[in-house]
Amino acid sequence: MKRFFLYAILFASVPCAAQTVNIFESGMNEGVTYSLPDTQLDITVEAECVTRTPGEFHRYAERFLRISDAITSESKEWMLSGIQVKSYGIPNSQKTYTVTLGDNPINSIVLTDKGILSAINRKAIDTESKEQKTAHRERVDASKYFTEEILQATSTAKMAELVAKEIYAIRESKLAITRGTADNLPQDGESMHLVLNELDLQERTLTELFTGHTDTVKYTCNIKFTPSVESDTTRSVLFRFSRKLGILERDNLAGSPIYYDFKNLKTVKTEPADDKKKKKKEIKKEGICYSLPGKALVKVYTTSETLYEAEMPFAQLGTVEVLSRKFFDKNGNTKVLFDTVTGGIIEIEK
Repeated sequence: MKRFFLYAILFASVPCAAQTVNIFESGMNEGVTYSLPDTQLDITVEAECVTRTPGEFHRYAERFLRISDAITSESKEWMLSGIQVKSYGIPNSQKTYTVTLGDNPINSIVLTDKGILSAINRKAIDTESKEQKTAHRERVDASKYFTEEILQATSTAKMAELVAKEIYAIRESKLAITRGTADNLPQDGESMHLVLNELDLQERTLTELFTGHTDTVKYTCNIKFTPSVESDTTRSVLFRFSRKLGILERDNLAGSPIYYDFKNLKTVKTEPADDKKKKKKEIKKEGICYSLPGKALVKVYTTSETLYEAEMPFAQLGTVEVLSRKFFDKNGNTKVLFDTVTGGIIEIEK
């Protein structure tokens, strides 16, 4: 396999800006230079790190609260939660062409910010990505709920006993409110909801002093790979994974290998190099070029299960075709939308 690049992103995803476009309209004398794309794979590896931490009073969980499954020792475990595979277009410098609008029956050409052909005589598709945020619960310091008697306790056992009594008192208050027997009931439903939420928070925070707490943090890692016609490979190591260390680079033998296959399905007959050079010269004179993408099978797997498998189109596995200038009428009524990932035609409206 060709070289690939590994990037680790922790906690937050990076927002993607809207794709900017460059629009060239008729009347411009200069030529418009545009590129066709190569298709790049972006493999997102999703993992979770689960950390278990014992509570300060875990030895007294059974004695005072009848809790038998309290966390008694600190541990950390990684889990591989998913594989997402997307494709993007990057300009191919070897597939760059120039067309003049002054003597061409085309009203406008739209390019992406990278110079990839996007549309002719119409607007391009908005490819803005929305940032996704993951809610994260902040942990509350349990000592803020300690009474004076708890703080003055002379032993850990006595402090645990007093905290347990405080937990039982909170539970009794919640029961009294929900049954309507409390001395000072909230005046409306919203106030009752706020009071019960605060009591739930207090109970959960104090109870975790006995049960311990579990924190789950999500991590993502992006692997970018731009295959070529010669990139066929089977059972190559994409990265490694360890339940103790998480996502690792492929040469780190501390983890188990995660494999990938890339198989060119050869759905499009490619041309010899000499024919490609000849056709490129013709394209510059005759019209607008586009890609007829080929397909490949992409598979990511372990020794025991398949994590991802799909057939995907790739511009670099296909051929370059031509839309003749005769295809476009003088009124600019022919509208073409291109796929900026594969270079293929999405829609033609005439």
